Amino acid sequence: MVGKKKSIDEELDEEFLEEDIDSDLDSDIPSEKSKDELAEMLSSQLEEEISQQDYKYLKLYIEQESKFEYYVTVEHQSHGFMNYLVSKVLKCAGVEFAAYKLTSLDPAKLYIRIDPSRDIKTILKEALVKMKTEWKGMKNAVAAMKL
Repeated sequence: MVGKKKSIDEELDEEFLEEDIDSDLDSDIPSEKSKDELAEMLSSQLEEEISQQDYKYLKLYIEQESKFEYYVTVEHQSHGFMNYLVSKVLKCAGVEFAAYKLTSLDPAKLYIRIDPSRDIKTILKEALVKMKTEWKGMKNAVAAMKL
């Protein structure tokens, strides 16, 4: 019976695979840990990675179109976020009109027409506080769930 000869590449691949699998399994997961301890260890590692991430803050640029009309350019945001932002801006006192336009070529532009007695920055801060409060409420609701 004639055996098939393995190529050098196949032999090297097998050696590297065996070494990688053995070293990864030995170093990451100690055999004497229970499932709960492993879950806790992995959870703490994930939290560590998340805390070290760089977060991108919301970039807003305000342009005054006329005395009471503004364009707010919002960079790096989707239709979902812009829809949500418009809904919160419309709930602020002194806002007469709000809508956005988002194309693949330009960043999102939020058009706002306000009452003469209000300030655009105050309105935007109010809308963002409403969003933050709602997100905090959702976070607390999810944390209270028992899975």
